Amino acid sequence: MAQRFALDYPLMHWLLTDARRIGDPKAFLAALAEQFLVHGVEVARLTTGVPILHPHVDSYGARWELDKGVSERFYRLTAEALPVLENSPVKIVYSGGGSVRCDPTAPPREGEFGILADLRRDGLTDYVALSIPFSDGTAKVLTVATRRPGGFTGEEMELLEAMTPGVAVNLEVQALRLTARTLLDTYIGRQAGARVLEGAIKRGMGETIRAVIWLCDLRGFTSLSERLPRDALIELLNAYFGRMCAALDAGGGEVLKFVGDALLGIFPILDEDPASVCTRALAAANNARETIAAYNAERAGTGEPRIEYGIALHIGDVMYGNIGGESRLDFTVIGPAVNLAARIEGLCRDLGRPVLLSDDFVAASGLPADSVGAFPLKGLSGPRQIYAPPPSVSAAAVQQS
Repeated sequence: MAQRFALDYPLMHWLLTDARRIGDPKAFLAALAEQFLVHGVEVARLTTGVPILHPHVDSYGARWELDKGVSERFYRLTAEALPVLENSPVKIVYSGGGSVRCDPTAPPREGEFGILADLRRDGLTDYVALSIPFSDGTAKVLTVATRRPGGFTGEEMELLEAMTPGVAVNLEVQALRLTARTLLDTYIGRQAGARVLEGAIKRGMGETIRAVIWLCDLRGFTSLSERLPRDALIELLNAYFGRMCAALDAGGGEVLKFVGDALLGIFPILDEDPASVCTRALAAANNARETIAAYNAERAGTGEPRIEYGIALHIGDVMYGNIGGESRLDFTVIGPAVNLAARIEGLCRDLGRPVLLSDDFVAASGLPADSVGAFPLKGLSGPRQIYAPPPSVSAAAVQQS
């Protein structure tokens, strides 16, 4: 019977043909649910679970519910989450114990799977955690549940088991795509990562874009690296970069790279008014000032050194694309505008200012700014007027600094 389903059942044919063209895990799960319903399998809930490579997430899951649609779920194996996983059918599947079927209509009993209470509450009558075999020998999971009285029929159970290889083909491809996307997002940024996935992978491939350039640098890093133990230094760097990255991300910016204790980011100007992008960038800088000021207050209470830094904001045209050697490329921005931002950032230390703005940034933004003078900048002919945000722009940040 299982062999007949594997060869002849329309749902199996769909898994091995049209389904393979669906790259998005949420879209795939919604389409799979539709296929079940079209062919008379009265599913009410489907979920998937696939471990992924991610610095903050251990696994990715999607859940489809009848009349509710699909939602994404990201899991981290915290101390609170681990007991839930240990007492679940999913744990058995992941451990190689095969598929697990549960009867939510049975009376509750001591030591039962924790999920059964949720299934009863939702009126589900049958639940199957299917073992989905991946090519590396591991098992991932697809759960299927129904509200039909009496649960799944014997024939439907044979279908569910027979279709697991077809589901595996699709989930494994989706897992690889998801892992590639999350790794690229993590190591080169969301927008740059998307461009790489779209095929911008050849050396020299890129385009000229207009953007607000953010360049920040940690002050006194050489001295700190000599004084602090390794773990304390890494903790300080992560705290500094973490707050800078969070501010950039919240403002719609893109972190492009870390160079030692420096960070390069951009706020691309696409169809948006440049003044609006400049406003977002300056708000992000003020956000970073506030969060680092609060963190410095915590460090002062424990006698730890302050985090001192400088942020430069400039606006200009940059080449955005692949730069590097034959075997190692970097997706970044280059150009005179980036060099100018670096020169301005170097003035932060000399002038004792945490944030400095170029004359081009001030002109494009239309925001109030205080001139701190005209300065010669290496590689540029003639002095450039440099500005700082006035106290009224970020009174709270200035007060905490």
